[in-house]
Amino acid sequence: MYQVITTTDDLLRYIKAIKHCKWLALDTEFIRERTYYPNLCLVQIAAHDHEGELQLACIDPLAIDDISALLKLLHNTNIIKVLHAAHQDLEIFNYLSGQVPQPIFDTQPAASVLGYGDHMGYANLMLQVLKVDLDKSQSRTNWAKRPLNQAQLDYAIDDVRYLAQAYPIMRDKLIEQQRLDWLDADFTHFTDPNLYAINPEMRWKKVKGLQVLKRQQLAILRELAAWREQLAEKKNLPRKWLIKDEILIDLARQQPKEIRSIADMRGINAPKTKKYHKTWLECIEKGLSLPQNEWPEISRRKKPTASQDKVIDLLMTALSIRASELGITPAVITTRKKVASMVQEKRKTLSDDWRGALVNDLFNEILSGEKILAVEDGKAVIQDS
Repeated sequence: MYQVITTTDDLLRYIKAIKHCKWLALDTEFIRERTYYPNLCLVQIAAHDHEGELQLACIDPLAIDDISALLKLLHNTNIIKVLHAAHQDLEIFNYLSGQVPQPIFDTQPAASVLGYGDHMGYANLMLQVLKVDLDKSQSRTNWAKRPLNQAQLDYAIDDVRYLAQAYPIMRDKLIEQQRLDWLDADFTHFTDPNLYAINPEMRWKKVKGLQVLKRQQLAILRELAAWREQLAEKKNLPRKWLIKDEILIDLARQQPKEIRSIADMRGINAPKTKKYHKTWLECIEKGLSLPQNEWPEISRRKKPTASQDKVIDLLMTALSIRASELGITPAVITTRKKVASMVQEKRKTLSDDWRGALVNDLFNEILSGEKILAVEDGKAVIQDS
C-alpha cells in the first residue's frame, strides 16, 4: 500500500511520520522536452516511520501549493537520500531550492563497484539484486497529465518500493567487501552545487561538432553558445528550439558579415530567426575582436605512437586481470583513453582516488619490469619478473 499525496496537509502529516528516518529512497518523474528547466511532476518516497514501518508515498507537486516542507526534509543532512542515477533528480531539487540534497547514496555507481555492471538501468539492477522483473509499460507516460491512473502510480511507486529493499542489501555487500568508502568521492561530487550551476560562458564545450573549428572560430562559438544559453534560460525553452548546434558551428566557421549573408546560409529558417540575426553578427564581431590569448582551446591529443600503443595494450591487459580479480569490469576503474594519457604524459599514477589505488602500484611494477604478464593454463596472469 502507498499514499497518493495531493494536499499540503497530507504532505505535512507524511513528513512528520518519517522525519526521524535514517535514510529514504527517492525518485522523481518529470518532463523537460518543451522547457529549459525540468518540470517536476511527481516525487516518490519510501521511508521508515518511528515504529519501523516502511511508508511509501507518491507526492504530487502539481497539486500541492507548498512543497517547502518536502524540500526541507530532503535537505536534512541526517538523512541519507538513496537514488538510482541521481544526477537529474538532484538537478531538479537544486533548481527548486538552490541547494543539492545531501548526503546521498546512488545505486548506479554502487552497482558498478559491486560487479553488477556499468551504468546499469534501474530495472536491470532490481532484477539482479532482488530477482524482481519490473513492469516497463508506463515508461513513456506524460507525467504532467492529470489525473494519473492506477497503473501509472503503481509504476512510479515501484521505483522506490524496490529501491528501499535493494539499498540495505547493496550497502551490506559494500561493507562486507570493504568497498563502501570507494564511493565517497563520487557521492560528494554528485552533491557539488557547481555541477548543476548554469555557466553560459562554458556552454560552447558541449556544442556538437566543435572539433572542426579553429581557435578563433571557437571564440565566436563561445559567444554564440553563451547568448543561446541565456536566452533559453530566460524563455524556459530547450536551447535547440532557438538555434541548433549545427547552425552555431556554421556561423562560427563562415563568419557572415551582414544580415543578408546569414539569411542565405543553408539550414537557417530566415523568417523564424530574423529577430536574432543582428545579435548573431554582434557575437561574431565580438569573437573576432578578441586577442589570440583569449581564444579558447580544446584538447587535441596526438595519437599514441606505435611503441606507446604497445605499452597501453600491456597496461590494459593488466587492468583487465586486476578487475577480474576484484569481480568488476575494467571500465569501473578506468578507460583506455585515461591509460593512454598516463603513458603519453609519462605520469607514474593513474589517479589519486580509490581507482588509482587499485592499479597505480601494479602499473608502475609492470612499467619498471618488476612484474610481467604470462600465460598459465591458458589464462593471462601477472607474475614477478
